[in-house]
Amino acid sequence: MNPLNQKLTVVAAALLLLSAATYWYDQSSADGFQRGQRLLQNLNPDEIAQIVLSKGGETLTLTRQGEGYIVEEKHGYRARNDAINRAVRDLLEIGLDREVGDSESLASELGIEPLGDESTEVTFSNASGQEMVRLRLGSETEGGEGTYVQRQDGEDRTIYLTAARVTLAAGAKDYLQREIVDHASGDVRRIEGADFVLARGEDGGSLELEQPAGRELKTSESSKLSSFLNRLRFEEVFLADDPQVATLPFAQALRIDLDDESGYIVSYAGADERHFVKLTGYFNVTQIELNQEDQDDELQDKADTLRRADEVQQFNAYHGSWVYELADFDGDKLTLRASDLTE
Repeated sequence: MNPLNQKLTVVAAALLLLSAATYWYDQSSADGFQRGQRLLQNLNPDEIAQIVLSKGGETLTLTRQGEGYIVEEKHGYRARNDAINRAVRDLLEIGLDREVGDSESLASELGIEPLGDESTEVTFSNASGQEMVRLRLGSETEGGEGTYVQRQDGEDRTIYLTAARVTLAAGAKDYLQREIVDHASGDVRRIEGADFVLARGEDGGSLELEQPAGRELKTSESSKLSSFLNRLRFEEVFLADDPQVATLPFAQALRIDLDDESGYIVSYAGADERHFVKLTGYFNVTQIELNQEDQDDELQDKADTLRRADEVQQFNAYHGSWVYELADFDGDKLTLRASDLTE
């Protein structure tokens, strides 16, 4: 072999070795652990159809329905999309600091096995009911810098320490859409109670005592009523035919008229120092006529009226099936009488 061919052979061999070494490095880097890598780097959140959270012997099941989720354990009541999105995002962003081990004794020591009060199991399933991911969050480090985590859905049982502390809410209250209705006190035009009527004058301004007449109104007390619909939230929710609430003696406590000709009737029942309500919306506009002569602002007003009428209809279609328990802060407002509102 001449010198040139010998050199070409050596170069070819060197290139082959370099190629093999590069391939081995790439494979080992892809398959091995890298600090900072994501725990759920291949999960597509758009494919999640159900989330099951288990903690402290309790299970919470969030199931996708239409554009949102429902809470199965609360008879399918609506869930807060923002709370679910935040929980999924936090899990997707889990970065890993280091591998810890994979023994059963270590899983027990780090609060992963068995599932206990301090650990949380999360399961994601797709629309076909197939399990996509199942993982457990165990104890935190002594300083709280990280959390021990282990995948449960594959053969790999490696326990990792996360790069940052992971906290995940697992209670129904954390995910229920607890806000029933939200209207500013300035939108309230009239309030009719058991033995009083508050109304705003034609010139606007604050609510005044219309009945009983001739008595001075306590502003602090009237403001409680005018703000009743402002971000009204429940503590607990029941189906209307639930034995716990089905026989309660509900009676109208408030009728609240709003500026847009809509309003709400609040029916109330008290039992064992607890406050229960049913809400029914109404809309006083029964007919809307569209004319060719209507100006843009008139058409917009009529469109807003139609939209509000549809909102009230949808409100009743959904909330008519439920009874809500209110906190004392809101429930006590429904027991106010004229003697409480006047000097």
